[in-house]
Amino acid sequence: MEKIDNAARRSVLKAGVVAGAALGLGSLITDDRAFASGKSNITSADIAILQFLRLAEALETDLWEQYTELVENNPGYYAAINAIDPALAQWIMDTVRDERSHYTFITAYLESIGVTPVDLSSFYTLTPPSVTGLAPTPRLTNLTGLTIDTSWYARYRTSANPDFGDEAPQIANIVNLAAIPTANGLDAGTLEQIAYTSIFHFASIEQGGASLYTQFLPKVSNLDVLRIVAGIGPTEAIHFGVFQTALGRMKGYTSPNGSVMFPNLSNNRQLSFSVMPAPCNFLKDANVLPLNSVIRPTSTKVGGAVAAATGLTNSGLFSGQSQAFFSAAVSLASAADAAIRGAVLHG
Repeated sequence: MEKIDNAARRSVLKAGVVAGAALGLGSLITDDRAFASGKSNITSADIAILQFLRLAEALETDLWEQYTELVENNPGYYAAINAIDPALAQWIMDTVRDERSHYTFITAYLESIGVTPVDLSSFYTLTPPSVTGLAPTPRLTNLTGLTIDTSWYARYRTSANPDFGDEAPQIANIVNLAAIPTANGLDAGTLEQIAYTSIFHFASIEQGGASLYTQFLPKVSNLDVLRIVAGIGPTEAIHFGVFQTALGRMKGYTSPNGSVMFPNLSNNRQLSFSVMPAPCNFLKDANVLPLNSVIRPTSTKVGGAVAAATGLTNSGLFSGQSQAFFSAAVSLASAADAAIRGAVLHG
């Protein structure tokens, strides 16, 4: 989610922004009732940021619910996850609890100040695989063919910071791979590959969330909204940290035809267990200020809502979703980015 190709970002915007306006989503992003109900210190920028964060939390809740259902009720998937790290199943269940609470709280807060949360119910349309343990409930997200950015591994273990144009290498080539079982009766090797894909996805999603909240934090005006963003953001970073610890136990995997390869990260336990962010350039280059251990990226130049939406789209997480969904997501992301840039969204 950090390094987004500009052409990809433009294609997502072009596909959705016009249709989003046609859907009338603008009226749902900033609701006059918030300003008429005595909440005059709630800005339109605050509302736009919360509306997009609510969408992000809905997406996270949806994907973590699928992982939770499988570790609880699919013996093969549970065994493959447990073989890597026995703590993973508990972390997955704790994470879905957290993400669901974030979504529920932001929804309730918007309603409490007279703002209508954007209705996402019509976008739960994706049919999950028919496998043991996974409820046949329509979903927001698709976990059957993911392309996962793994550059965060090297970035957080070096001084690399995308805010200053630094690039970190991919440590695994995860392209169009399933992160959940797509059928019953899969062999142990296939389930191992799925488990490895899952773990990289766990960390990738949560480090993206940590950056997203950090990017929004300086742009919030209202004290309550500030407390919401500042309170939720660190939990995303905690999730990221704990899921990284499982990497130190990964023994590596190569598919029978050699097309899929995961590194053996247990060879360098010191590196793989270094889950604390290594100090990096922050605010200014190293010639001006010393290195600092921080979440990154935090600048809106390389991050923000549209960048996040584009990265998730490119990962295949929304494969099969309707144009209406993309239109809504882009409209919400564009409004949130306008808030980051200080654009006037109301009045």
